[in-house]
Amino acid sequence: MTPEELLQLIDKAADEGQTELDLAGFEELPPEIGKCAPLERLALGKFGMIV
Repeated sequence: MTPEELLQLIDKAADEGQTELDLAGFEELPPEIGKCAPLERLALGKFGMIV
């Protein structure tokens, strides 16, 4: 997934008010992740899951 696709995924999650998001495979989270205020679970692959 390209950085642009990642940002689109984050924007979509924020727009839809998603409570779960899987970003496995990314080593860094962009600051735009802050748009996803309703997130309750964030899967980060090898790093585990933030609840």
